Amino acid sequence: MTSITAIAAALLTAGCSAGLADSTAHVTPTPPAIAATSTTPATGYDGLTGLPLSAYGTSEQDDVLLYRTNEALVARCMQNRGYTSYSGQKKTQTAAKTKEEKEAIRPAGAWGYIGSATAKRLGFHVAVSLPATQGPTGQELKDYNACWDKAGKQVPSLAGTRGWKLTQDLFGQSFQQAAADSRVGAARERWSACMSTAGHPADDPEELANGFLNAKKATAKEIAAATADETCTRSSNLAAVYFAVLTEYQQQLISANAKVLTGYKKQVQAQVDRAAHLLAASDTT
Repeated sequence: MTSITAIAAALLTAGCSAGLADSTAHVTPTPPAIAATSTTPATGYDGLTGLPLSAYGTSEQDDVLLYRTNEALVARCMQNRGYTSYSGQKKTQTAAKTKEEKEAIRPAGAWGYIGSATAKRLGFHVAVSLPATQGPTGQELKDYNACWDKAGKQVPSLAGTRGWKLTQDLFGQSFQQAAADSRVGAARERWSACMSTAGHPADDPEELANGFLNAKKATAKEIAAATADETCTRSSNLAAVYFAVLTEYQQQLISANAKVLTGYKKQVQAQVDRAAHLLAASDTT
């Protein structure tokens, strides 16, 4: 699982994640010192992937490699089963490279909205999923599922392992700790006051964004709210304070759970190395 995906999952379960991993070392959070002038990340994506805990798990580039390897293994298996023209599910996966791509992955969160270009263009309607394509049916579906299972055994997923569970749990704990920090609370109050002045009263950035997502596309009202959110995030220094505080809480959690996390990091590297080897071999056959 890529770091950004793992983080999103942890964000969704932050309210109930503490204590999920039995191996989590107990840590009494100590409000960490942060720089007087913290730096705001360029995008929400950059802020999340730059977190200390994001080093434990696959990167987005690793996930692209794992995806390509799985597709290659499934394609070879299907061809061996007689589907000679089978070449994959006609989908591609690439890592975000440009600022615009990163900005549109997850621009709105507990830290506010980072990214004026996306706010003005898409509001909060970002990362829209592509329509599902028609997949195999009948006997072909059975063969495909068998090939999928075979590919999974060649590069086993780490989801559900001790290290994976611990990383998810620590992300959740760190989000809870940051949300309860008085400095983040003060920054959010400044953000809320700014939003009220701008004509878009709101207490929480993420709730503001989610309130618009039932619409099929961004309305003028949503664009105005997202643009105000981006402006107020900057003026309140919310994102800078949030990520600075969150980073330090994560460092505390990592220090208390270093042994398991280090072992998990080695597992991830071994998984990625095996995938790279299998993909290289499939490219030469």
